Amino acid sequence: MKKSLAIYGKGGIGKTTVSVNLALSLALAGHKTLLVGCDPKQDTTRLLTRAYLPSVLERFTHTAGNQLSPLDVIANPHENLYCCEVGGPKPGVGCAGRGIAIVLDYLGKVGILSEMDIVIYDVLGDIVCGGFATPVTRGFAKEIYVVTSGEHASLYAANNILRGMTDLGCHIGGIIQNERGFSGETDIVAGFSRLCGVPVVAAIPYSAVIKQAELNRCAVVNWPGSTREAQKFQELAKLILADCPDVVAKPLHPETLYELAGYLYS
Repeated sequence: MKKSLAIYGKGGIGKTTVSVNLALSLALAGHKTLLVGCDPKQDTTRLLTRAYLPSVLERFTHTAGNQLSPLDVIANPHENLYCCEVGGPKPGVGCAGRGIAIVLDYLGKVGILSEMDIVIYDVLGDIVCGGFATPVTRGFAKEIYVVTSGEHASLYAANNILRGMTDLGCHIGGIIQNERGFSGETDIVAGFSRLCGVPVVAAIPYSAVIKQAELNRCAVVNWPGSTREAQKFQELAKLILADCPDVVAKPLHPETLYELAGYLYS
């Protein structure tokens, strides 16, 4: 396996959009890629399979673990592209982190991970529960990228993620800006990037084309007329494949972040 990485960010900020289109761009470039959805909502793969994909944990409940074949849980929607959903407990019941650990251990045991060139983990939201750091703490993801917009709540979550991952000693690849399209947003994210010491490695444009593609259950990389948007993900894919320099993040104190936001928004 050449690369293993996790995509983090505030819930609803576009982690899945980034993860799906990044995975597809890598696959189209000839790299055997596995996308693992680590959100209990099981919505990572819908833009690739265009249909509900039963999770690995669901399969576990109907099949003895030692009888479960990788073919039962791994979809292959495009050449070189494989994907699966971890699944999780019902809302308000159980620990999603425990399910992530069980499934990742299974994928490692059956050899799927070692067969891939690239493995991408699409992980739920902010780090408020150690369970969602499982891909990192268990050594499955070797580096992370944080998706954020210029909105304060998104930056607050990104800062919290950087703090948690820095404490874990994780390699931080950079910030992916998923634009919301308001005036001054690029300057806001650039200011945050400068102060916390983590570079912005890509800026995904605010685009009605992306929304249109997703409403039609399609990745924008495969959507007609999406040349500009697809190119951004293809450029990100090339960057991901390169050796990223070590980044020493300097997460901001919450008060500093509020002061920054107030200054930049004024």
